[in-house]
Amino acid sequence: MTKNQLFKVSLDHIGLSVSLLCAIHCGILPFLLALAPLANLEFLQDPWLENSIIAISLLIATLSLIHGYLRHHRKFSPFWIVLSGFAFIFLGHTFPNAWAEILFTALGATTVALAHLVNWKLARSSQTRNKQAV
Repeated sequence: MTKNQLFKVSLDHIGLSVSLLCAIHCGILPFLLALAPLANLEFLQDPWLENSIIAISLLIATLSLIHGYLRHHRKFSPFWIVLSGFAFIFLGHTFPNAWAEILFTALGATTVALAHLVNWKLARSSQTRNKQAV
């Protein structure tokens, strides 16, 4: 493995990481908020932070999936998966019940991570096929 391959980070890796961190954030936030006054963690419940993470995740997903589609695999499945993930996140934000919001938002973030994984796998398989054809 060359040095360039070792340090190469794709948008799918970043998107997968951000999405999984979002899912973890959603899952542990209720427990952290109980400890927030003790540990000065009130900033975790700031809507600005949550909306920023969602916006960054959407930007990374858009760039990554378009790149994968145009340069590698020409498959729409990652788009449908990421759209359903962001639909779950949006749906979660419409519930007044905190547990429903947590459940749908965490499910959405996990689905967005799955879209990045599918996109990455499709891109890798197309690169493998292209190398074998040469």
